[in-house]
Amino acid sequence: MPKSPAHICARNEANSVYKNLKKMGIVNENLKPMPYDDMIAIPVTEGELVLEFESNIKHDPNLIFQSVLDNPPKKWQILGDMLVLQENTNIEGWPLDKIAEEIGVKKIGIQSPIDEGIMRQSNLNLVFGESGWVIHKENQVEYEFDATKVMYSAGNVTERIRMAKMDMTDEIVIDAYSGIGYYTLQILKHSNAKKVHACDINPDSIEALRRGLKRNQSEDRCEIHQGDNRNTLRELKSVADRVILGLIPSSLNSWGLAINCLKKSGGIIHIHMNVHENEIDSWSEKTSDWFATVSGKNTRILHLEKVKKYSPGIRHVVLDLEIY
Repeated sequence: MPKSPAHICARNEANSVYKNLKKMGIVNENLKPMPYDDMIAIPVTEGELVLEFESNIKHDPNLIFQSVLDNPPKKWQILGDMLVLQENTNIEGWPLDKIAEEIGVKKIGIQSPIDEGIMRQSNLNLVFGESGWVIHKENQVEYEFDATKVMYSAGNVTERIRMAKMDMTDEIVIDAYSGIGYYTLQILKHSNAKKVHACDINPDSIEALRRGLKRNQSEDRCEIHQGDNRNTLRELKSVADRVILGLIPSSLNSWGLAINCLKKSGGIIHIHMNVHENEIDSWSEKTSDWFATVSGKNTRILHLEKVKKYSPGIRHVVLDLEIY
């Protein structure tokens, strides 16, 4: 049977939990929920507990792969109408047109390592279909982007939803590494922010962001700043209630600029970083102390979110830090 991450909940809460998870866009609807001891296991798209589930639909990709391939892929994802296969997947002899038709997609791509340069370009190779542009829906937000040119991390879905749930009523927010609008679009849709300043250097990401803003009818509440944010953030001095530093492996180069972007009264900074698992607590305290020293203000750790495992021993974390 196919495997999937699982969300465990009480039986008497299963219906409401399933509806909420589905609304958030993280239910794996290809698979059926099932009993798990005296609880219920709901198949989801991200999580550390992995279980075997029964297929829920006729056109389950796992079953299609197994029926037409001797060595079916173990990992894959669907972005909009594109099937994305894992890096180094050997597709020689695959009936790509049949697979696409049966699964219900129009494009097939093979993932390659993300360019580690300043642009963070995708290197996805389109092997079936005519265009890399997709429309991918998550948590009631539609992202529109060219998957062959810009990255999309399914593993960060929990952090995008966490941002969406925050009350940012009447706030001015700066998304210092906006990309295609991973956080910007969620905030504009759900968090009641007054305005978001979205900064990015990649023109392909900026084009995707513009399309996403239009598609989600949020154009009037977002100002785009294209270019190196070492320059663009300097133009946003003392305007923000909140700054998102969503760059990994490190957002260190923009810490000082983020402080200057906050209003004189202070605000909140969300600091993304890849940290050794046994150093997370000490890193949090040292980071808080650094911001206190440089800003000349008090700091308070509001929350430390462990987003996902990045590599053996390394965690992608987000420190929510208040400066006042």
